[in-house]
Amino acid sequence: MKLPPGATGINPPPGAQADLRAFTAVCHHAARTIDATVTGVTPAGVTPNFHTVDIADGQHHIAVLRHTTLPIIAFARPHANGDVTITFVDHPDLAAALTNLTDAQALTTEQLQTSLSQADLSALSPHEHDQINYWKPTTLGELLFNFWD
Repeated sequence: MKLPPGATGINPPPGAQADLRAFTAVCHHAARTIDATVTGVTPAGVTPNFHTVDIADGQHHIAVLRHTTLPIIAFARPHANGDVTITFVDHPDLAAALTNLTDAQALTTEQLQTSLSQADLSALSPHEHDQINYWKPTTLGELLFNFWD
């Protein structure tokens, strides 16, 4: 997989910011299609480099992660404030609902756990390469969805 500039969330191309309001609306609609509800929204900031929309169906909770600059979605177990550990999970029904409503691609845990050595990082900026060397992500998921500052 060739990663485009801004994949780390650092120095994104101008105008590449994802619209949180629009994505939240899409998540509300997708949640209804699987008999769930949105229970929280956390915008990206300096860190993390992704928006989080929490969805619950009564017994199960899932966090929908939306990369701030790339049209990429991932699913994870919700984490407590201050916790920077991301445990990616699959949610095929929610993935199907979201990809039917948006142009974003939902990545599977298998894709997110792909070794970074298998990714083409040639299009990333020198600053992104510096950050990769500093933070040392080992998987695609660690690079795409991060808490780097």
